[in-house]
Amino acid sequence: MIRFEEVSKHYSGGKDILQGVNLSLEQGEMVVVTGQSGAGKTTLLKLMAALERPSHGSVWLNEQNIGHLRRSAVPWLRRNIGFVFQDHRLLFDRDVLGNVLLPLEVAGFGRKDALARARAALDKVGLLDREKSRPVALSGGEQQRLCIARAVATRPPLILADEPTGNLDREYANSILDMLVNFNRQGTTVVIASHDADTVTTKHRTVRIHRGKLT
Repeated sequence: MIRFEEVSKHYSGGKDILQGVNLSLEQGEMVVVTGQSGAGKTTLLKLMAALERPSHGSVWLNEQNIGHLRRSAVPWLRRNIGFVFQDHRLLFDRDVLGNVLLPLEVAGFGRKDALARARAALDKVGLLDREKSRPVALSGGEQQRLCIARAVATRPPLILADEPTGNLDREYANSILDMLVNFNRQGTTVVIASHDADTVTTKHRTVRIHRGKLT
């Protein structure tokens, strides 16, 4: 499903964030990417979602070289990807339901279908009874669950989660991981980036990045 071929990422005036990365992920896999802060985990996920383009090498998604997509084609690609951002990126001028509705509206779903999907996603993460609340009224763990609901509302085949358990206590972190595991059991490919070694379990494939290289 995803393939990196000798991928490097260099920012102007900075260092190489990724260097010669080769990696393959199969449809339906759950993969945990570990490494210290600044190792390149977030950049790896952004390349998978075409939020960044490689400086060298190729990134393939379903046999399509997404590093060379026309910019007009990128939004169509992202409709098949749910991204859980590290900094949440919630809209505080919308209520909980409105935040989940946004990607459905952008994807062109009709109002009735969008509402049904948004409420189903909120129900899966246990926030259906908070649909009229503003994000600022939610706890940190609830805000993270809202991010997951927004990411899965379009029912994408691929979920990318960047530090989904960051700054959460262990109970909340475990509940977030359980949700992602359940989505994977339903056939969704899930990639989690985390600096927390406790996230890694023997049940799932793990990939470690150290100074921009896979080890």
